[in-house]
Amino acid sequence: MVRPAGAPTSVDTVRALCHDLRQPLAAILLLAGAEGGDVRRRLDGILDQAQWLADMVEGVIGGAAGDLPERVDVVDLASSCVSRAQHTADSQIRFIGTESAMAVAAPVALSRAVSCVLDNALRAAGPDGHVTVDVTGTGHEIIIQVIDDGPGLGYVPIHNSLGLTITRALVSACGGGFELKPGIAGGMNARIVLLEWSSAAVAS
Repeated sequence: MVRPAGAPTSVDTVRALCHDLRQPLAAILLLAGAEGGDVRRRLDGILDQAQWLADMVEGVIGGAAGDLPERVDVVDLASSCVSRAQHTADSQIRFIGTESAMAVAAPVALSRAVSCVLDNALRAAGPDGHVTVDVTGTGHEIIIQVIDDGPGLGYVPIHNSLGLTITRALVSACGGGFELKPGIAGGMNARIVLLEWSSAAVAS
């Protein structure tokens, strides 16, 4: 597994937290202000977003000691990130995942990293765009790909994006690697690479 050269391992925690709180807060406001429809479903959505806010805040207040690397089902984690993002997404989001993909990661840090990348991809894709979140395993590594059909993110200097800086730091905290490349058919392809659980167990 290759970690990008020069990737930062830490960022201003308050600024990073404020950045990450933006999307769930927007979702709560949208769900709370909606009229009609399934009220129970809206309340469940608000509860889910509020729990995610609490997890992030607790992760920052409690420090890294409260979010240690453990066995994580990456398919379930990435799917939850997609579900939360769909409340405010203008773009279409497609999720592709294997039946199970167990990796070693700090769960809150990884969720924040996936959510950061997904938020960037959705802003890049725009109202009529498409974003795909794909989780695959190679036997030694678990790969999360977030692919958009742009071109928005393609015009943003990579090193000037707070979300991508946060992502690199969070993925590094999980012992993983992060890279961002132009997509084959336009847009960008963001890849988070993690050590597969059985491989980590053998290595330890």
